[in-house]
Amino acid sequence: MVDADTMEHTDVREAGAEWICLQAIRELGIDSFLRQEGWSEVRINTALAHLIVRTVYAPSELRSMDIMRDNSAVCELLTGSEDWQPGFHAIYDVAPSLYELKDRLEDYLCQRTDTLFNLTNRIILFDLTNFYFEGRKAASRKAKRGRSKEKRSDCKLLVLALCVNAEGFIRYSSILAGNTADPDSLPDMVDKLSAKTRVPSGPMRRVLVCIDAGIATEDNLKRLREKGYDYLCVSRTPLKDYELAEDAKTVKVRDSREQEISLTRVSHEEGGDYYLEVVSPGKELKEKSMHRLFRERFEQELANAKASLMKKHGKKNYEKVIERVGRAIQKYPSIAKYYTIEYTRDEKNPKNMADIRWEAVVPEEADVMCGKYFLRTNREKLDETTTWDYYNLIREIECTNRQLKTDLDLRPIYHQKDDCSDAHIFLGMLAYWIVNTIRYRMKLVNAKREAEANKDVKPGEKRKHIPTPFWTEIVRRMQTQKAVTTEAVNALGEKVKIRMCSTPNKEARDIYEMLGYKKMPFWRKLKVCSTQ
Repeated sequence: MVDADTMEHTDVREAGAEWICLQAIRELGIDSFLRQEGWSEVRINTALAHLIVRTVYAPSELRSMDIMRDNSAVCELLTGSEDWQPGFHAIYDVAPSLYELKDRLEDYLCQRTDTLFNLTNRIILFDLTNFYFEGRKAASRKAKRGRSKEKRSDCKLLVLALCVNAEGFIRYSSILAGNTADPDSLPDMVDKLSAKTRVPSGPMRRVLVCIDAGIATEDNLKRLREKGYDYLCVSRTPLKDYELAEDAKTVKVRDSREQEISLTRVSHEEGGDYYLEVVSPGKELKEKSMHRLFRERFEQELANAKASLMKKHGKKNYEKVIERVGRAIQKYPSIAKYYTIEYTRDEKNPKNMADIRWEAVVPEEADVMCGKYFLRTNREKLDETTTWDYYNLIREIECTNRQLKTDLDLRPIYHQKDDCSDAHIFLGMLAYWIVNTIRYRMKLVNAKREAEANKDVKPGEKRKHIPTPFWTEIVRRMQTQKAVTTEAVNALGEKVKIRMCSTPNKEARDIYEMLGYKKMPFWRKLKVCSTQ
């Protein structure tokens, strides 16, 4: 018996998200790999504690220590002790030490996930993304100005080249200079991938590489063929004067937004690639609307430049007006190419502009190509639906980039040294390995549930889709499970401490069942302290 008036609940900490991350780490065998590398148990626990906190909370190293001290039960889950916490220098040493093992650790994780999930890696996705820096990065060799995919042209960038399989697991990664163009990154990735992956001899067993149009230059496609890979991409230039195959049938599919898409095979030329015409009414409406908007904005720019000629303090200098119009042409190149612009000098003052006139000559076929593009492949026996499904796997690498940047908060980068920046990104990629392992297990279960829910659905009827939640939502659901200490005084005057983990709620319990993980890190720890 205890005195209810003396009962207190103390040291409440987050445990659910940390617990599934720790079980995923042990499933991947990261702790076993570090032991094989000669790391001590204390060093391994420090690395895993920082990696788990990085995965769940995405903090800096300094903030990570605060979370371990005040919020998270990660140290207790790793060591069983409520008092242990890694030191300042040990935390800051984790990312650089793991980065030194980058190639070996990536190879180990590739082999481990292949074994765990029986992956064949017959489809590979290539893509690039970039991260922006805060600060000048004056002494950096990699931080360069480039085309930021987040519109941060004011910041220096670092490029991450990723090779991902269809299941979302990273096969190869490379951290490049910020001014690396998309096409320039593929040769190195192909060489590294071919060194890691055995290329089968059978034509239907060869690896199919899916890339977007930005990387799919003729030189890169030639390199893929020489290395023994098949490829699938969007054609960089639309086909002209093409004919549909004589036996072609238009196949109707739906995209991720449930909009109808028409697929039709293009007539094949001997020795050439195979093309598939893709027609999207939704894309057509969007492109026509964009062209109309660009046309209005471009003509407004021209009208403003012309009106300035009549104003008292307006820009009238001939060369300056030409520059002003040139900037408008550069801003709207897709529509400006259809305009003929005439400039008239002022007869009294030849240095000034007297008038600007323009005429739009839009060819009839300009709108014909709206909503239409072509998929290109060198693999012969791919039907329309399979080609479409394979190409849409490119969304998997887009999902990877989104999770790295948003869910795991890898941007912006504040480190000033290149080695620290590289280590920061690699630690984020290790966190992504954990996240993708968890989400992939959930995807497999959701696919079975989806098949069961749609087994009685007739053709043409809407099918039920069960999405897999993103990582931030999984963390939210799992953070309902806490570790808490309850203190009270019993009838003998002894102070009783009970350390317990709360029972997971319905949503958290469902996640545990989908993953096949243990629901409770510990049940009850009892400690009795006699008072004198």
